Amino acid sequence: MFKQLKNWSRTVTATVAVASMFGIAAPAKAVIWSGAWDPAFGSAFPELGWRGEATFFLPDACLAEQGWVFNFESCSSFGMKILSAEVEFYKLSDPTNPAFHETLSFDVPSSAVMSMKLDNGVLTGVLGSFLYSRPSTLPIAGGPYTDFVLFFEDDLARMGFVSNPPEGPRTSGFSDKSPADGSPFITFRVVPEPGVWSLLLLGAAALLLIRRGQVLRFAAPDARPRPFYC
Repeated sequence: MFKQLKNWSRTVTATVAVASMFGIAAPAKAVIWSGAWDPAFGSAFPELGWRGEATFFLPDACLAEQGWVFNFESCSSFGMKILSAEVEFYKLSDPTNPAFHETLSFDVPSSAVMSMKLDNGVLTGVLGSFLYSRPSTLPIAGGPYTDFVLFFEDDLARMGFVSNPPEGPRTSGFSDKSPADGSPFITFRVVPEPGVWSLLLLGAAALLLIRRGQVLRFAAPDARPRPFYC
């Protein structure tokens, strides 16, 4: 009887610990957001599609704000950043052909953020850009004489470009806001902090161990002889 009570006590203690882990993880506020998009470039490069994803840093203190929050406000103190982005070029008419694939990596974080827009604690828009460009080698993107810069205009992802071929005029322009094929609108989602993931994984592991222990006790009952009472 004492052993059963001891096992029951251990199970309850472990369950409470797991619940505490999830309780701690639940209210944690992530400050990293990601945004994804997949539009056609538009009239400047009509064969070009450019899917991408970027990560944004927003200070915790700004999550309680509503609407456009400027980077110079006290909750941020210029803490808003565009952390990184990757843009994959592909041919609209042949999207799986690797001969028409190219990835532009914007891996140096940018503090050139004017403001971010919040709706009940959810990121819905960004005004900012990377302050450097990346070259393309794809002919359908004007390569190898074209450089691209990535920027964000509210809930739109856009690219500017400058083409400087050795023969012919220098040209520049922007991706379309409303191309016929694909949409430049960004889909934002929250990215949990590493600590939250660790807590959730620890909690899941603890639950599995508890479950395993219960199964083993039922599968292998105590085989020792028990006294028989009349």
